[in-house]
Amino acid sequence: MDANRLASDTIAAMDETKGTRPVTIRDVARVAQVSVTTVSHALSSKRPVSPETAERIRAAIEHLGYVPHSGARSLQRGRADMIGLVVPDVSDPFFGALAVSVERSADAVDLGVVLSSSISPAERDARYFNLLRSRSIDGLIYVAGEARVDDRLVELAARHPIVLADESIRGLEDIPLVAADHFQGGCLVAEHLHGLGHRRVAVLTGPTGLWSADERVSGFRSVFEDAVVVPGDFTEEVAYHRTAKLLGSAEPPTAIFASNDVSAFGVIDAARDRGLQVPDDLSVVGFDDIPLSRRLSPPLTTVRQPVEEIGRTAVSTLTALIAGDEIDSPPRSPVELIVRGTTHPPRS
Repeated sequence: MDANRLASDTIAAMDETKGTRPVTIRDVARVAQVSVTTVSHALSSKRPVSPETAERIRAAIEHLGYVPHSGARSLQRGRADMIGLVVPDVSDPFFGALAVSVERSADAVDLGVVLSSSISPAERDARYFNLLRSRSIDGLIYVAGEARVDDRLVELAARHPIVLADESIRGLEDIPLVAADHFQGGCLVAEHLHGLGHRRVAVLTGPTGLWSADERVSGFRSVFEDAVVVPGDFTEEVAYHRTAKLLGSAEPPTAIFASNDVSAFGVIDAARDRGLQVPDDLSVVGFDDIPLSRRLSPPLTTVRQPVEEIGRTAVSTLTALIAGDEIDSPPRSPVELIVRGTTHPPRS
């Protein structure tokens, strides 16, 4: 059926105003000579519409160029076609790369992503929890930045699709976790330094109690049982001051494992400010393999996390949960030690 068989007077009126305002579902109903409810039923397929009426509505939509509002389509399906992503700090290169991977993977399956990391953790989390409760998002990928347990998150995880990425959270062991093998990473670093001949070593960790940081330390200590462990917070500034104190001790380490690359930059700066050469006087290893690591002079030895895979797997796991599937945590993604120029045998 073509537009000539529609309501000709209404079409003429619409043609005069076409382009001056958005076409609405009421315009479709007027041209097709049906009620708005009937158009809604034809669009949602929730109730049957006669073939003749459906064809008339289709012709009206085609003639007018009507595009159903995405929010209306989502409401009809009971889906928002949006997911949330919470990261501690999107300015951190690792979390930024993770956000890009999640957005790219979500876009491939026609999902939008609502991202936040710029406000205080309590306010940020409250906003996302409210989005879940109101069904403004279909599910949530949550990356913890601290070891605290939020009872609201535990409560919501029992009723809404939530996937943890990069960090396990105590009390949420039953929901899927997508993460790299941080324990393996710590082992690889320790084995590398031990093989070079280092025996006085230290680990600059992330926040105490944070799962990924604890796993990296545990892996490292599986080789160096007596390694000095110094708490940090994954920032360059804190790493600088902690390193300065370490290097001023009676028996300073000959190698330091910084639990992320940003911290490793602080370690290197502190060593150089004391007149030490990296790696001749101090070997330094990071974790993550962010792009800047390979551009240092010398380039940073580090552990590469498969950030693209983590983001992609988090999205596919969440979409399966949204669809109602029962999903277990996927296996930990293997990591890789990237040996560059900041590690060297200790001076004799």
